[in-house]
Amino acid sequence: MNSWRKTFISFVALFASLVIAVAFIVNGVLSRASDVSKKSPSGQYLIESVPAGSILTPRDSVYLRFTDLNDPGRVYRTPLFSDVSLDMSADEDEETVGVIFIALSKKSKQFTLALSNPRKHWMDFFISNTPYKVLEN
Repeated sequence: MNSWRKTFISFVALFASLVIAVAFIVNGVLSRASDVSKKSPSGQYLIESVPAGSILTPRDSVYLRFTDLNDPGRVYRTPLFSDVSLDMSADEDEETVGVIFIALSKKSKQFTLALSNPRKHWMDFFISNTPYKVLEN
C-alpha cells in the first residue's frame, strides 16, 4: 500500500507541475505586447497582432487582440493562425470591424475568419475568448 501511495503522489506532483508550466506559458502568450497595432477607422477599436510562438505553439503563430476603446475591459481574441497570411489593413463598417481575412461582428461579437489554411491548435482553447467561424474557400 505504501508503494501505491508514493506512485500516486509522484503522479499528482508531475501532473501539477505540467499544469503550472502550461499556465505560465499561456499567461506569457496572453500578456505579450503586440508587434503591430492599428486603430479601426472609427477609432473605437484597437486591433493588435500578438506573436504567440512558444514552446507549445508553432514559431510563426499569432493571434489578434481587439480592444473596445469605449470599454477597455472588453478584449476579443482570435484563435491562433500563421502570421504569413496576416494583412493589418484595418476596415470597418456599421456591422463589422477587422483586417483583411478577419472580421469581428459588432453585434454578435463573433469572428469570421477567411484564412486559406487555418490550423486548429489545442492552445486555441486558452487563447481565443471569442466564438468564431471559418469560411470555406
